[in-house]
Amino acid sequence: MESFDFIESGIIFGLQTAKDLKQFRYPSTDFATHGEAYTFIIKYFDDYGDVPVPEVLIENYPMLDTSAQTLDLGYAVDSFKKQLLYRQVVNTFQQNKSLLQDNPKRAYSLIMSGLNDIGVVYDDDVISYDKTAEARLQEWKDKRLVRMADGGMLGIQTSLDTVNGTGVGWMPGELISVFARPAVGKTWFCVESAVEAAYNGVKTLLISTEMPEAQISLRADVIFANKMGYEFSHRALRNGEDIDEEKYKEFLLQLNGRPLLICDHISGQTSMTIDALASLIRKHSPDFVVIDGSYLINSGAGRNKQAWEESHTLFYALKNLATSSNLSMMVSTQANRAAADVFTPPQPDQVAFGDALLRASDVLLSMCMVQNEPLRRIVQYQKYRDAESFANASVLEWNPDIGLIKEMYPDY
Repeated sequence: MESFDFIESGIIFGLQTAKDLKQFRYPSTDFATHGEAYTFIIKYFDDYGDVPVPEVLIENYPMLDTSAQTLDLGYAVDSFKKQLLYRQVVNTFQQNKSLLQDNPKRAYSLIMSGLNDIGVVYDDDVISYDKTAEARLQEWKDKRLVRMADGGMLGIQTSLDTVNGTGVGWMPGELISVFARPAVGKTWFCVESAVEAAYNGVKTLLISTEMPEAQISLRADVIFANKMGYEFSHRALRNGEDIDEEKYKEFLLQLNGRPLLICDHISGQTSMTIDALASLIRKHSPDFVVIDGSYLINSGAGRNKQAWEESHTLFYALKNLATSSNLSMMVSTQANRAAADVFTPPQPDQVAFGDALLRASDVLLSMCMVQNEPLRRIVQYQKYRDAESFANASVLEWNPDIGLIKEMYPDY
């Protein structure tokens, strides 16, 4: 690896036009040795509308390596990026070196989180608008081909026919949120959503912060079974009551290989954390993540934070994780006590712990029961991407004991 001094000097001498400055998007703090010289160029340009000539740079910064004046700027920038990545990685390990011996699990989590942050910051994710015209045209053509196909739909197929009817399901980078009062059925809805995606071949990670894996798996069993033409009682499976054993065995053999991963905790962690969640996503690379009970995730906001501050940090961290990982994420949380009537869909101002979930979400759904009709639920669309207008709500057929959760009709 060439020296930091040589490469950074090549950049300082190579920034000769306004276009060069515009395209070089690294701050002075990313320089190891010549950050002050770079700041000088920026200030000089702001004052005089032009970049300083090499003689002015050498006069003010005699420590620059003059042999780097002939270095190609493109090569220098590529080398600078590699050096920057190298320093960041080394620094991440050094910061957690002392923790490795006493708490290696925690050190591992911090190191992996730090490395992921480096990737998010320094990957080439930002490109100029005018350079992507051809790529955007091809992207539209690809989408059009999908939509023209029989039953073609962009994104992940949802559990809601009203949403599927738009031709656009859950899209990468989106945060889809569900909230309701306790016992309305958020967990069942989350499991149904995860199973629907996995049933259609989407690699899905289902995380429960409230139930052990065994209980979640039984719920997934009866929902998968219903979609595959079987019918088993969740109550019977849970309580060890009589079922058709041969049919259950036949179903389980057919189920094998479905791309559904279930997690109820992280080994070595006392609670689910954003860092641990990010590590899971890096490890398993799902396309869809469903989190039941997101309010029990530790956001890392620190101690002595009020509930609304913790909530703000958590939900924006989840949204950022969905965006940076290019996946769809569904989370459930609670409605507050103001939504006491379980037969009325709670409103956006009734999300527990403030309005951060509303603001961070691309899609916000609320759920309620239907009075005198225990086999019905209502899902109301409180917020929908791009303010598209369609149904106000969906009425669901609701018999989770046999895994039957499906939309009956939209409610306008």
